[in-house]
Amino acid sequence: MGTNPFFSRYQASEQNLIEDLVVESIKIHGHDMIYLLRETVNVDELFGEDVKNKFTDSREIEMYIDSVDGFDGDGDFVAKFGLEIRDSMSVVVSKKRWKEVFTGTGITGASIPREGDLIYFPLSKGLFEITFVEHENPFYQLGKLYTYVLSCEVFTYSQEDIDTGITEIDNVESDRQYFMINL
Repeated sequence: MGTNPFFSRYQASEQNLIEDLVVESIKIHGHDMIYLLRETVNVDELFGEDVKNKFTDSREIEMYIDSVDGFDGDGDFVAKFGLEIRDSMSVVVSKKRWKEVFTGTGITGASIPREGDLIYFPLSKGLFEITFVEHENPFYQLGKLYTYVLSCEVFTYSQEDIDTGITEIDNVESDRQYFMINL
């Protein structure tokens, strides 16, 4: 049995309404977070990684925290090399707002969120690294995708340059360098 050809499945006006409702609900229930775009400095062609990343461009955008119980992940525990914090969280960002905020950044790949970029969460004063970007969740409501779901883990600093002009974020680099020099 086929679908009924007499009913129009998706209309642009309905899709725009749903998208506006998604943006509004994220603005109501979400938090203002700062998204830091990763720039590659020197890519190792053999391993396909950049040993020295830098974060200089940052934008404020609202995101909805998907987990209401607190941070996910393994939490805090003592491992072989000391205390490890493995908090993670999942945030939702609107595709429409993403395009509004990040058009014209000049950085290749800023058209969508990327793994390796950072998110600063002001309430916990923590930096989170994006580990996975889900772009098909929820699955095609009215034939369109409206959000990105970003899986993030606590950022582990390893000699990256962080110069955003925002003191709270830039202090992460200076504090870690001071600790490493003293160590």
